[in-house]
Amino acid sequence: MSTLPPPRACAPRPAVGRAGRRPGPGRRFTAAIAITATIAAACGVSPAGPTATTPQTPPAAASPGAQAGQALLLLTPGEGGTELSLVRPAAGTVALPVPDPSTTAVTPMGDSSLVALLADGRAFVAPDGPGGLLTGSGWRTLDLRWVGALPPPAIVLGAAASPDSGRIAAVARPPDAESPSALLVVDPGEGSAVGWLLPDESLGSPPAWLDDDRVAVVQRGRDGRTFVAIVDVATGQVVDRIPLRALAFGTSGEAQTAVVLGDESRLAVGPTAEVLELRRVPGGGPAVRPGDVVRAGIALDRRGERLAAVVEDVTGVGQIATFERVGDAWEPGPRIATPSGVGGGWVAWLP
Repeated sequence: MSTLPPPRACAPRPAVGRAGRRPGPGRRFTAAIAITATIAAACGVSPAGPTATTPQTPPAAASPGAQAGQALLLLTPGEGGTELSLVRPAAGTVALPVPDPSTTAVTPMGDSSLVALLADGRAFVAPDGPGGLLTGSGWRTLDLRWVGALPPPAIVLGAAASPDSGRIAAVARPPDAESPSALLVVDPGEGSAVGWLLPDESLGSPPAWLDDDRVAVVQRGRDGRTFVAIVDVATGQVVDRIPLRALAFGTSGEAQTAVVLGDESRLAVGPTAEVLELRRVPGGGPAVRPGDVVRAGIALDRRGERLAAVVEDVTGVGQIATFERVGDAWEPGPRIATPSGVGGGWVAWLP
């Protein structure tokens, strides 16, 4: 069974991903539409979006340029809703505002802006990225034209950016079940969004782009075994199923490197092409500390040279463990405590 904590009803688990080109036209997923109305009513959410929030004045030590280099975004569940942080391994974390407590994914884009997706299908953009949020520019509503009468049920599994940083892919499902699930493809520049129903249960991992046309989604079949579904984003068709024992699957921003989270918090990293061709987990990767449990997010940077994982250490405290590739080996990097101290949450490297 997955070590990832299950999402909570009416408060889907947040996720951070990379951002991203234009989806092709597709069929409407009416089953998801029906679930949307039920969830929205139960959670007291209206599809009509409120105005974006304005952040409070940040600490004096926070610099708008602090996100450059080796910084990450961290999205974690909190008592009052999801919490967003700018994480600098050498300097700790700084709180950033979210557009709404029901934010479930925040995606860094290639132009340094951020796109946030909410549980009810609304979206917001921070055009100046973390630096703008620190200096008070806030979030702006992003109008999306959804295929279908209503947006999908609940975005609980995070979002990831296409290698060309033109589209965002996310997996949606009800907040209290692994199915029905749908693949969402969002084009922020075009203001369009389309959803494709997926035939199997989707686990707690964002989709991973393999190239500009395909994504990988970790799913579970009727026999209870996990596999990686390869989905054509233009048609929503599952074109391949790779039988991997995986809890999460991610790729670097360029999609050339893949990371697989396996049983007992094993992290395996290798070329994406080899995983697809050999149809097996990579042989190399970093070793987590004894007692660490990878509870949620894993993220490679754009070139696949750095890896971050949200872990719960032996004392039960949540931390972000970082690793850096040195030649053919992976060396441990700085570790940063999560602001809330919990082991859940999702991370993404800033471009």
